[in-house]
Amino acid sequence: MKELIGSAVGSIGKGFVAEKKNVLTISFVLFCTLNTIGQNINRQQVNRLLIQLQKSRADESRIHSLVELGKFHIYKPGETKIDLDSGLTYLHQAKKLSDSLHLVRWQHEVESMLVIADMEGKNHELGQLRFRRLLDECQRTGDKRTEAVARFRNAIWLRNVDKEYSHVISQFVQAATLYRSLNDQKNEILALKEIAVTYLIQGDNDIAEAQLLDVLKRYKAINYPKLHDIYNLLAVVARLNGELNKGLLYSLLCIDNMSETGDTTSAATYYGDLAKIYIEIGNYGKGMEWYRKSLTKWRQERQPNYALYNTAGVISQDLIAHHKPQEALRLINTLVNEIPTNTMIQKGCVAQNLAYCYEALYNYPLAEKYYLEAISWYNRNKLDSEKAQKAHQDIGSFYFKQKRLTKASYHLEKALSILPQKNALLTVRNIHYMLFKIDSIQGNYLSAIGHFRQHKAINDSLFNETKSKQIAGLQIQYDTRQKEQNIELLTKQSKLQQSELKRGQSTRNGIIAASLLLAGLLGVSYNQFRLKKRSNQLLQTQQIEINQKNQSLSQLLEEKEWMLKEIHHRVKNNLQVITSLLNSQSSFLHDSTALAAIRESQNRVHAMALIHQKLYQSDNLALIDMQQYICDILDHLIDSFNRQHSVQKQVSISTIQLDVTLATPLGLIINEAVTNSLKYAFPENRPGTISVSFRSLENQGYLLTITDDGIGWPTGFNAKQNKTLGLSMIRGLSRQIGGRLAISQHEGVHISLEFSQTKKVSSGRDVA
Repeated sequence: MKELIGSAVGSIGKGFVAEKKNVLTISFVLFCTLNTIGQNINRQQVNRLLIQLQKSRADESRIHSLVELGKFHIYKPGETKIDLDSGLTYLHQAKKLSDSLHLVRWQHEVESMLVIADMEGKNHELGQLRFRRLLDECQRTGDKRTEAVARFRNAIWLRNVDKEYSHVISQFVQAATLYRSLNDQKNEILALKEIAVTYLIQGDNDIAEAQLLDVLKRYKAINYPKLHDIYNLLAVVARLNGELNKGLLYSLLCIDNMSETGDTTSAATYYGDLAKIYIEIGNYGKGMEWYRKSLTKWRQERQPNYALYNTAGVISQDLIAHHKPQEALRLINTLVNEIPTNTMIQKGCVAQNLAYCYEALYNYPLAEKYYLEAISWYNRNKLDSEKAQKAHQDIGSFYFKQKRLTKASYHLEKALSILPQKNALLTVRNIHYMLFKIDSIQGNYLSAIGHFRQHKAINDSLFNETKSKQIAGLQIQYDTRQKEQNIELLTKQSKLQQSELKRGQSTRNGIIAASLLLAGLLGVSYNQFRLKKRSNQLLQTQQIEINQKNQSLSQLLEEKEWMLKEIHHRVKNNLQVITSLLNSQSSFLHDSTALAAIRESQNRVHAMALIHQKLYQSDNLALIDMQQYICDILDHLIDSFNRQHSVQKQVSISTIQLDVTLATPLGLIINEAVTNSLKYAFPENRPGTISVSFRSLENQGYLLTITDDGIGWPTGFNAKQNKTLGLSMIRGLSRQIGGRLAISQHEGVHISLEFSQTKKVSSGRDVA
């Protein structure tokens, strides 16, 4: 199995740790729980075996230790010759001892490992020849168990070097059949599990999940305790399919089962996979906690491994996010010096991590060099997995920040071309969003809309949301353009109809004049008859014209009302375009004060846009339903500051409709007051409540109150003399509508505004 899926899948089993390559692909971390084949062992277990070897006699237990040590070195990640030589040394000692003791089973066991050693040493033809001879010998002697082991190991190797998975599945099926004939249920199930893993590698996630669930059921039926490998695999499938809740459940079951059984051999992998799921569901703190546990475990192993460097990369990105790029760079360099890489995939991962660090240190040429180097390593291995996609995503994001949009678009499209079912839906979602932003800047509206829809659809499927809170700015621009074209077409048609009407009128008038002249020439009596007849026809014609004009006037009134609604719609759309532009601008800002100012500007624009939205959605084009309008503003602001879980709203709003000239400043006053509460009243995410009341008074006036139960003003704060933009706007808008403003604090801040229905410019007063 490929290393990137291996890092996510973790211990796909114990006993086969393979991270080798050939001309087709690169092999990655692979484990198989087959006790007779040999348990995957870590560095501590190796040390114990070495001690046992010094004390053991020349018997079967010594052969077992030699074989286990041989497996450990052969299956170590990488292609270091010294590891292969060490493995062969132990195996040859085991062969010599098993030959002297005439232990046929152990002779076959050693021979099956020498098959793997030959292929590890790139002697593929010799290895396959040795494999066929071993099968013949096992069948001749009736050694079904070793034949099953040999087929199992050969299938693992083929799966690492050849994408023709039908041969792999065939070998696993034959191994399972042999174990079934031996009534060895545990190893039969293990072979079935590896068939499921093979389907997962080739991207058939649904088949893999169904077979893994069947394997889990079989293991439980025989009371097999070590289920953590299966739970981890199911978690990986769920994460790749975007079922993050299910993935989290399986991953936690994996950790629990590992703790219960005490089998922590693959703890580093399980911790990393759980961390990845926590990050993807948005629990960043938990995710980093498990990533640090994973890195600690990997470093204890002191073996080069892709997952080791990948985990270090995630932690370095966290350090960068906390403005510690130098510390992140030291982590990567120290790790590589401590445990040098020995495969291309590892080198690619380290290059990717260095790129993150140098980008954060503003050394953009060096960052670009390492990003391209990482992609080069992955391309040389024809890598089509999640890490290769992430490499293109990362450099695409890098180029976007550098405003090199063509290159950014190329790499992001490249990332999308990788087989989607082998990658997490969350990654695909983020790539679509980046392409949406690039296309929006370049004016490729239709493409931008397509990417935003993909982003939205995946986001909804991931988190089960029925409606996104984000608005596609480019969708608005595109719709606006379409409507502008429709309005222009309607205007042209109207002008054409009026022109044709005038020409028809002139023609009819000419005919009437000619008819009258002709009637005068025909004689008085006859002419009078004709004149009377034509006069009647003229009256009928004029009546028809009057009816047509009345109908046209009625249609024009309807069109005028429609166009007025359309104007409100377009104003709302244009305001939302401004919001989208502000959002795009914020992508290029790093100053927190500037970002906060842009967010507040977006909220002000949103408050005004809501007015026009209410107008074009309503049958009444002059009055605003304040109850719904105020609730919408509160919901938007709480969501904007991400305080849904800590700040509650309480509203008491009468059924009141206000003219737009009063509703607009009132909405802005509410926006500023609530924004101030969300910013300052509840520091450090402390819980609180914001209350808004709006009711009618007996003297045809209104009373608006806004209250929070926060920490109140700082000592010495004077609301009346304060010159901040928010309070200045509240005072100015209150004067604009002729209101009486009062601001005080008692167990929080209390703002009240009393005003009448008749707007009185600059007549208001405020009291603090």
